[in-house]
Amino acid sequence: MKILKAWLQFLVVLLVLTLIVFGAWHLLDRSESATPAQTKTSKAISKKAAVSSKTKKIKTQQLKLVALGDSLTQGVGDTTNQGGYVNLIQQKLNAIPHVKTQTFNYGKAGDRSDQILQRLQDSQTMQQQVRQANVIVMTVGGNDLMQVFEKQFSNLTDSQLATAVTASRKVYQDKVNQLLQQVRQYNSNAPIFVYSVYNPFYVYFPKIQQFQKYTKLWNTTTSQVVAQTKQAYFVNIDQRMSAGQYHKNTKKLQQSSTTDITTLNKTRVDQVFNDKKEKNNYLSPADHFHPNLKGYHYMTDRLYQVMLQHKKTWRKS
Repeated sequence: MKILKAWLQFLVVLLVLTLIVFGAWHLLDRSESATPAQTKTSKAISKKAAVSSKTKKIKTQQLKLVALGDSLTQGVGDTTNQGGYVNLIQQKLNAIPHVKTQTFNYGKAGDRSDQILQRLQDSQTMQQQVRQANVIVMTVGGNDLMQVFEKQFSNLTDSQLATAVTASRKVYQDKVNQLLQQVRQYNSNAPIFVYSVYNPFYVYFPKIQQFQKYTKLWNTTTSQVVAQTKQAYFVNIDQRMSAGQYHKNTKKLQQSSTTDITTLNKTRVDQVFNDKKEKNNYLSPADHFHPNLKGYHYMTDRLYQVMLQHKKTWRKS
């Protein structure tokens, strides 16, 4: 009886040990077979977490654009009354992922270069905005040049106009240089983008080469001052804004024109500008001078192109 009892105890112990060994082996086998899948899943989770972490690190850049200048910055001619290129460039910049743009428009119709400078020096608000700007855009020079043309309107012979423009060019060069240097004193780092001027009379008087000649000279003067200014860039809109839809075929336009400089007088000019049909489809039919919405879209596109060429000066990576 004792032998039978001992034998049964031995069998129970043997059975328990067998179950333990088999169970341990079975669990180990499952663990080993599951390891590659678990490892793959773990890697996927880690990768996803890394991407998520990287995404969270991208912050929205707050971009502040300050515009200084004359009527082209003010937005005269923009039928939407939204501020011309200043409003349109804000929309373009806000379309860039993770960029939020705030604009400040300090354009004033009729201002020459010295008047823009004077407003800046007199206004602490403008100075503060310029100091905080990430981007500065400027239209300048158009009213300076028009002042020369107006003073010489009764004597538009080439020699007389050449003398007047040569003398005025030096004065303008000094004024626009003072303006840019003043801006740089308030803000030493923000890129400055300066627009060229254009000849609004070109489509009406394409044979009067003096207007186009001195418009180009004025732009050369501005671009030289801009090139000498730290992180300042010239935005040339002259050809398209001057010739409008004829910019690729100016020879045909000149051939079809009958206007000669010797016959140009105030009566003739009034007749041309009283015509409500706009010959240049980039200009406003209201005054044949300022851009219309199409013109402001073109100005915006050119500004945006030049800004992208110098993206490192204002875009945080």
